[in-house]
Amino acid sequence: MNKLLLIVLLSMSSDVLANKVNTYDELTSALEDIRVKNNIPAMSVAVITSGKVSYTRGFGFIDAKMKKATKPTSLFRVASISKLFTAQAIMQLVEKNKIALNDKVGRHLPHFKESDITVKQLLTHTSGLGDNVKPVGYEQQRTISSYLELVKKSSLTKVENKTFEYSDTNYNVLGAVISAVSGVSFEKYVSNNILIPAKMSKSGYFNGENAFYSEAKPTYKGKVIDESYQRPYDLSFNPSEGLISNTNDLSQWLALTLSRDSSILNKQTYLDMLKPQVKTSWGEIYMGLGWQVYTNSNDTVARHPGSIRGYKSLVLTYPDSENALIILTNSSNTPRWEIANTITKVLKQNSQW
Repeated sequence: MNKLLLIVLLSMSSDVLANKVNTYDELTSALEDIRVKNNIPAMSVAVITSGKVSYTRGFGFIDAKMKKATKPTSLFRVASISKLFTAQAIMQLVEKNKIALNDKVGRHLPHFKESDITVKQLLTHTSGLGDNVKPVGYEQQRTISSYLELVKKSSLTKVENKTFEYSDTNYNVLGAVISAVSGVSFEKYVSNNILIPAKMSKSGYFNGENAFYSEAKPTYKGKVIDESYQRPYDLSFNPSEGLISNTNDLSQWLALTLSRDSSILNKQTYLDMLKPQVKTSWGEIYMGLGWQVYTNSNDTVARHPGSIRGYKSLVLTYPDSENALIILTNSSNTPRWEIANTITKVLKQNSQW
């Protein structure tokens, strides 16, 4: 009896393992086809299934000579995925009663002492602040204070507009709030309170001194973008777009986020961040606190895409099932949603999701 049971269990285990191997191969083949078809030099993908990292893979090469294969540890500019880390940092300070969501920003930043913009409005892109101030190269030595002064001056006629308007400026100002309240730089706060607890050992922000640069150069239609047209590294924009990371690190952080791990936030805070706050201009998608949320076939979906010149990325999660995917690429012409749909289709067909 026990011997028979053991044989049955071993047979089942072999079937499950074979199915996973077949799924892995099918997914890898489908993703490589998309990469080649769209002339994407470097792509890295991670999948989380039921809260566990189930797939990580690099595709293509991170160098123009095609000698350095892309790996799950290869570094990319993740662009606006950075905003999720800024939002979590704000919510940590809310938990510590150092910030309230309804605080006026001027309470923490003197540049905005005449403004009625709140922390929550910045999180949900309803502050009225547009992207009137653009990033500049680090060599210009623009300080955070001078950036805030430019934002203040350029937005005087717009701050009364409280409708949804997605902008990097909102999160750059939030980064300054984090620094002012915590007493350390934005980069140090996020590193100490999110990156290190999540064991994101290779991830960080360019600060003019360290080596946090993307290993994969920005491209368009397979060709590296001329340096004069590349998006500059600007410390003022670190909170909105500055994180340098890889799918290995991001998947570790995302697994903790999906499981509502207490090393980053309290369980209720994770849930609060997913609650719809305001409707966006993108159909039936709503802003949560940092996350963009919507319902798809009765599933709650929380996402954040990223896009700067020469890079496209995506974090797409299903919080109820703790399934998720991460896509990082160094190409402006990446079909992120085709890739996401392909991953979802393969996993569902093989009963992995």
